[in-house]
Amino acid sequence: MSRIFFISGLGANELAFSNIGNLGIEKIMVKWIMPNKKESIQSYSRRLISIYGIRQFDYVAGLSFGGIIAQEISKIINNTSVILISSFRDKSDLKLLFRIALSLRLNKFILPIKIPFINNIITNVLNSGSAESRKILSEMIKSNDSDIMDWSIQKISELPRTKISNLTLNNIIGNKDRVVLTWRNDTTFIVEGGSHFMVFDNAIEVTNLIKEIINKNT
Repeated sequence: MSRIFFISGLGANELAFSNIGNLGIEKIMVKWIMPNKKESIQSYSRRLISIYGIRQFDYVAGLSFGGIIAQEISKIINNTSVILISSFRDKSDLKLLFRIALSLRLNKFILPIKIPFINNIITNVLNSGSAESRKILSEMIKSNDSDIMDWSIQKISELPRTKISNLTLNNIIGNKDRVVLTWRNDTTFIVEGGSHFMVFDNAIEVTNLIKEIINKNT
């Protein structure tokens, strides 16, 4: 039977998916592993496939940067589709402020130290304003690993422009996302009022959309 693997975004962990409901198949939360020095996304994805035994016909869903890893895993295992949540295809799908931050490599100055003020700004940018998601986001950001964050941001900055692919990108995105542009393709699902952390705040709607995608592919 198919399973669904969830991959969280930068600074996040499996708590991001804690409000996702029953999907009718087994849910498996993928934990970030330490990347090797200068490791490629392809190599990193292959290691996750090996660790978790991800196989063809399993579903892979990625939140934010986790969607980039989910796309690569899906290509490697020859899947025909992937589920993206508040995610992107390449850095051109990010909002201008974040593209500028990438070009200036601001992560090199911010990540090595924990600055409560910066963490508060990040929390405010990512969520929709709910007290519960603010608390979860704050906990995840405080516990993140700066080496994994730095590697991830570097990989985003190196992403090539999207090429035509046979992989169907099921794009679940909120129209109030402050990080990612509301990009569209033929399989886009817009969550009205959804923030970058809508996977938690709008979990019922996101759950129903994932179920719809699974049912279409069953």
